[in-house]
Amino acid sequence: MLSFLQSLAIALSMYSLIPMPRLDWREDNMRWSLACLPVVGLLAGVLLGGWSFLALHISVSPLLFAAVAVLLPVALSGGFHMDGFLDAVDALFSRRDREEALKIMKDPRCGPFAVLCCGGLLLLGAGAWSQLLSVPVLLPAACTAPVVSRALTVAAGSRLPYASSSTLGVLFASRSARGVRRLSLWESAAALLLLPTSSWLSGGLAGLAAGITATLLVLLLYSWYRRMVLRRFGGVTGDLLGFFVTLCELALPLALAVISLFF
Repeated sequence: MLSFLQSLAIALSMYSLIPMPRLDWREDNMRWSLACLPVVGLLAGVLLGGWSFLALHISVSPLLFAAVAVLLPVALSGGFHMDGFLDAVDALFSRRDREEALKIMKDPRCGPFAVLCCGGLLLLGAGAWSQLLSVPVLLPAACTAPVVSRALTVAAGSRLPYASSSTLGVLFASRSARGVRRLSLWESAAALLLLPTSSWLSGGLAGLAAGITATLLVLLLYSWYRRMVLRRFGGVTGDLLGFFVTLCELALPLALAVISLFF
């Protein structure tokens, strides 16, 4: 139990800006840190839910609501996952071979593709959240995006091979904890169940249908991501995991926003 609590503290200090006691990073107290990632997502979801509730009751403009909704998870994580997203898209759009793409991903400099994709990502996210404010029954489902994205990332990080240049396996020592792989299944199942359940409770049968549709789209996104990282990079890296967190965090509200057009 102590090891797990230390892993949780390390995960919160690494993946968020929440102040935590200073701990030495060792294999024994980091072995569960990757599995604790959805806890940060849960905190982000609570913040999004609180902001949505407030916005509906004080008549916040759709633009202001959307801007804050997009930036809340980014701010909570300190841009940790966004940094991985930017590095990953530079490598993806470089059209270089695997080794060169991995080198580009490690380059701390920000390329033009990263800038363009970051701008597009934030604009699409703002548009999605703005649309959802007009269909508030789907807002609870959208607020599960940080949890769903991180739970599926744990599944990817604990089950997919690491790319040859990645030190993630050494850093998290997740392979030394067999329970991380088993726990990732429960976390993913719970997160994916939370999505349609929240939309059903807020929107009835129509909300349930929307939630199920969004869940299937998220699973399709994960399937694409899995094939892409294996084919393009030979496995995952820390940047590629951050890429998925950020992409999924956008895709879920965007899917719900499109679905809301048929309400």
